[in-house]
Amino acid sequence: MKYLNSIILGLSLGLLMELSPLGSFSHPVPIDPSKLNSLKDSIKKMDSLVKAMVSSNPILCLKNAQKALNYARRLGTSEDLIHGYSLMGQAFYRKDKDSSYIYFNKALKLADSARIDASKPFLLLNCATIYYIAKDFKMAIVLLDSCIKFADSQKDYTTMSRAYNTLGNINIYIQNGDNALKMYDSANKIAVRYSIPGQIGLSLGNLAQFEKDPAKELKLEKEAIRYLVKNKGNEEGLARIYINMGLCATNPDTALFYFREALNITRNNNLAEVEMTAYNNMVYSYLEKGDIKSAETCLVDHAIPLAQKEKNDDWMATLYDTYADVLVRKGDFKKAAKWQKTAMEKRITADKAQASEQVRLLGVLLDLKSKELTIHDNQREIMVQQNRLQKTRLGLTITIFMIIGFVFIILWLQQRNRVKLQRQQIQSAKRIIEMEENEKARTARELHDITGQLVLGITGEIENLDLPDTKIKDEIQGKIKNLGKSIRMISHRMNKAMLDNFTFEELILGQCEDIRKVVGLQIHLEMPEEPLVLNEELVLHAYRIVQELLTNAGKYARESYISITFQKTANELILHYNDNGPGFDSSLIEKKGMGIMNIFERAKLLNGSAKVKSSPGDGASWEIKFPLVQGKKKRYNYQ
Repeated sequence: MKYLNSIILGLSLGLLMELSPLGSFSHPVPIDPSKLNSLKDSIKKMDSLVKAMVSSNPILCLKNAQKALNYARRLGTSEDLIHGYSLMGQAFYRKDKDSSYIYFNKALKLADSARIDASKPFLLLNCATIYYIAKDFKMAIVLLDSCIKFADSQKDYTTMSRAYNTLGNINIYIQNGDNALKMYDSANKIAVRYSIPGQIGLSLGNLAQFEKDPAKELKLEKEAIRYLVKNKGNEEGLARIYINMGLCATNPDTALFYFREALNITRNNNLAEVEMTAYNNMVYSYLEKGDIKSAETCLVDHAIPLAQKEKNDDWMATLYDTYADVLVRKGDFKKAAKWQKTAMEKRITADKAQASEQVRLLGVLLDLKSKELTIHDNQREIMVQQNRLQKTRLGLTITIFMIIGFVFIILWLQQRNRVKLQRQQIQSAKRIIEMEENEKARTARELHDITGQLVLGITGEIENLDLPDTKIKDEIQGKIKNLGKSIRMISHRMNKAMLDNFTFEELILGQCEDIRKVVGLQIHLEMPEEPLVLNEELVLHAYRIVQELLTNAGKYARESYISITFQKTANELILHYNDNGPGFDSSLIEKKGMGIMNIFERAKLLNGSAKVKSSPGDGASWEIKFPLVQGKKKRYNYQ
């Protein structure tokens, strides 16, 4: 993991807090009254240092937050402990979202139990932001709604405006532009009404993206800058607005001016990602001017070393891809292809890391929810036992009835929690699969875009070769073009949005043809004679399952014979898969990897079932059943 040391420190602190007697804060050790003000002043000092160093020096920021929490423990009051936990959450936020959420959640629970509503808006906003990062938008929206209500009651209009801006960001992500515009407009109105310059600037910057007139958009962005420069702490938003202004500029020199303004801000505020964004956009402005040398300098001397220093695979992939574009403009197609390949490798690594990080964060959030439910059940059980002891004095008959009633309640609560946990697990599986589909779609688009460029570059290189036999040159160029066409067809079938252009039979047949060409597998496919009319969700998951089975066969059973049969009954579509490959121990199926587990998860999401029989040396056999349910269908017209 990228920030292993800080994460280990965060988890260690979390464990120490669980083991330490924090529940005794209502009975603190008496402190000399003369030292009370000194400790409170120390916490305020640490607060200022944490906020000042949260970006520039994360390690020192965390140390100051730890000092503040130690002072708060010595004071022992609820308000001070909430303050200490909140500072720890802020210190961990940039590098370790797991630990950040743990501390913000602790502060929120303490504020709730102590009924200290003044702290709730800020804490709810930060917890909601972490759920937003984990792509759990439903929980994020619930928390933001609570944040807005508490902020209104506490007259915390800065946090209220920030909450509306975050709601706008969520709606932008889910492509609900109309609702996003409403949220940003609400954020702006609140900020204007209560004269909050920083929030006015941020909301204006968000509203600018909805202006269709470039002149009006530029005017809004300049007005946003005028407000943002009035207050410290808005440097990242200010730099991003300058970058947006550069992107909207039609003159490359004007664009470069705005990008340099953004760089002047990032260099003094440790905003590495924004700095790389500015350099990356500067490259294309220089290319537009024809200044290839300056474009290359931006990448080689600044952006790429910064991405490598930050160990940011996502940005390395983007910058390597940009460098390939520069090399193409220089005419160095061979070197450009090499950098393009490196960019694709980094992109795959970054996508895997991002997906893993997101799944892990969702797991932490789900685990915390489960622990809270367990604590709640334990507290309820203690109360039940106390009531039971009191009511035994009323008589044997009443006691028996109460015991029966309490046992029934406990069993019902346990069953309800199990159902709730299963529902959450299914929702998590859906989100993970949706994430995978989005990543496949993005990879498909990049593969499609890159293929055309590479084929053009390679054919151009071959055209310049001096070969005595022109037939050989034509044959090579033809094969390369056919390869490009095949790769584009594969990219179409990777993209969920393109699946609507094919019938189910065409999708399955196309997948078999792809793997047969690439790997050389022998595949026998049988489909029902009657055309299939299937639910869209069933088409997607059945297609992805076949894709996973053939991918595994390509890895481990290249020399085997594969049989795939689809059988339709009145209520089910049944997939039979067999191969005579090396097989595996089906009793260890949970250790075989994410791909095979996805087969079971996809079948479960359709209320179907998946069974596998395999042993070393005896091949593998799958039977996967999909219920045929009513719903939105994919209907095909057959000529």
